[in-house]
Amino acid sequence: MDQGSLIKIAVPSDDGETMSDHFGRSLGFIVYYVDLSNSKVINKEFRKRKYTEDFHGHHYGYHHEHEDESVTSPEEAKKHIDILNTIKDVDVIITAGMGPRMISAFRSLNKAVIIAYDANPDNLINEYIKQYSNV
Repeated sequence: MDQGSLIKIAVPSDDGETMSDHFGRSLGFIVYYVDLSNSKVINKEFRKRKYTEDFHGHHYGYHHEHEDESVTSPEEAKKHIDILNTIKDVDVIITAGMGPRMISAFRSLNKAVIIAYDANPDNLINEYIKQYSNV
């Protein structure tokens, strides 16, 4: 297998099985190790985030707007750093949605961000493999 054919794809998840609706509040990420040269998932793991204890009292599914999108609070910065550290080695992130600051951060690190949703992330990975495999 040539080194360039192995990629890692992260999908936000709260349980390691289904896709989370909210990227920034997910408890972790399912990371798929994909060999594009033979169109196969060769490994899958669930990586829990370290910094998930306080989401300003927001409940699952609740979305809020930041008053000033140009300002990042210290708490929000900690969350962003935690996310970046948890999936710093991945090549692609597939998520139902993501804020502009996180998209910019990932793109500056040469990571692809794909906006898509399926409760079963295996379906998204299979679709990605169909589109981008070398077979």
